[in-house]
Amino acid sequence: MDESLRVRALAACRLFAAVPEPDLCRLAAEATVRRYRRGQLLFYEGDPADALLVVVDGSLKAVSASPHGEEHLLAVLERGETVGELTVADGGPRSATIAALTDATVLRIPREIVLGAMERSPRLTRALLVSLAGTIRRLTDDAADLVFLDVPRRVAKLLLALPREGADGRIRTRLTQTELAERVGASRQSLNAALQSFQRRGWISVDAHELRLRDEAALRRFVG
Repeated sequence: MDESLRVRALAACRLFAAVPEPDLCRLAAEATVRRYRRGQLLFYEGDPADALLVVVDGSLKAVSASPHGEEHLLAVLERGETVGELTVADGGPRSATIAALTDATVLRIPREIVLGAMERSPRLTRALLVSLAGTIRRLTDDAADLVFLDVPRRVAKLLLALPREGADGRIRTRLTQTELAERVGASRQSLNAALQSFQRRGWISVDAHELRLRDEAALRRFVG
């Protein structure tokens, strides 16, 4: 990937959307391209961190693991999203394990290069603050859901949040059922029980290859 392609990839990233082109060029000049296969680990929670990652193609997943190997899926990161804003802010270790959900390409930008760009661009500083605030709000909402919502309602809320394809309610996701269960802090059996219950009520339809919302309003009433 040459420098012009790296500049375009950064310009398409939400974090860098308002950054002036000269700063984008400086960032692109220092960025290195990394490619990963599906399932490959980028790094573990607790690893030393010294760079911001930008997803150029494919998808990544962020997970937190217990000492016994149980995983909780924190987020799915798609093209144009970033990994490591917290690292840029405080220089601390990685706060989650990141793995490639699909074959993926990322740009790696050293922390000191991002900090230098922030000193020159107040817009980038504001964008980083907005990104960190969004992460905190999402994690706060997830924590509240684990406390206040039972598994079926957490599953319903997740279904409503997943991206759709077209206007027919078809849900687009690369997550397996095990990963969907991790996302709501439940077992795969509990997830399947919730999906089967929703299907019996006519709210969704499920087959081997796709999941489709049939009655979004009913799901929203169920979540409350």
